[in-house]
Amino acid sequence: MTCAVRYVVVLAALLLAKVAAAEDRVVPCPGFTVMGEGPDLVLVPGLGSSPAVWDGVRDSLAKDYRLHLVHIAGFAGRAPSGEPEGLLERSRAEIIRHLDCTGVTSAAYAGHSLGGFLGLTLAARHPDRITRVVVIDSLPFFPLIFDPAATPERAAPQADAMRASIMAQDDMGFAAGQRMGVASLVRDPAYHEQVVEWSLASDRASFAGAMHALMTTDIRPELAGIRQPVTIMVAANRFAPRALVEPLYRKAYQELAGTEFRVIEDSYHFIMFDQPEAFRDTLTAALPAP
Repeated sequence: MTCAVRYVVVLAALLLAKVAAAEDRVVPCPGFTVMGEGPDLVLVPGLGSSPAVWDGVRDSLAKDYRLHLVHIAGFAGRAPSGEPEGLLERSRAEIIRHLDCTGVTSAAYAGHSLGGFLGLTLAARHPDRITRVVVIDSLPFFPLIFDPAATPERAAPQADAMRASIMAQDDMGFAAGQRMGVASLVRDPAYHEQVVEWSLASDRASFAGAMHALMTTDIRPELAGIRQPVTIMVAANRFAPRALVEPLYRKAYQELAGTEFRVIEDSYHFIMFDQPEAFRDTLTAALPAP
């Protein structure tokens, strides 16, 4: 082999290696379900939940909007995509990457629980991509629901203990805990087992890590920077009456100018299951006209 030929072979090998390395760094599109026609609307479920949480409104919304049904990695049967500690950051990045992959310059957003929490941070950090947000029963700092004076530092020991407890349970113990807890999340027993099954199909470390992040992340300092319209749906019931929950939510969101609050009576956390008609009407009214 001559020197010239050897040079060409080596150069070709180096170029192929660079191409292969570049391909290894390419992050694939998330592959979320897209359906319907019209203005773009991103729908994001909550902790341990499936995109099927939107089934009650999916088909009717798809008549007027192009829906982007996000499935968070590590939840409800989807494999985790990294370490549990970075789940919230990766989920935000994945939603933006999905919009890029589908050619969406901007979209409305609706999120339940953890999904609503993510939506607020996306609106604050990507104001050009998120046009408005509908938050379904979610606070900008989760521990406020049981401690109005909570801070991330004050909540950290409890968050650590909760994460450790979840990870220490065997499958049977975790399932029993989920079946006990769902009674305080969904008033309608017909949906209890479905919600439990989503949790049981979730990656345990992702589930526990996301709960820990929600308990130790306070996004209230970011609220003042949100200029998009925001609607907050608040669940009220005999255990958490309107007289208590509405002032709690209004105070938590006091830095967010122009927020619209919609209190849904006789509902637990999963408003879409407990009050489906009120949920559909409130959500539709909060969205941009198709």
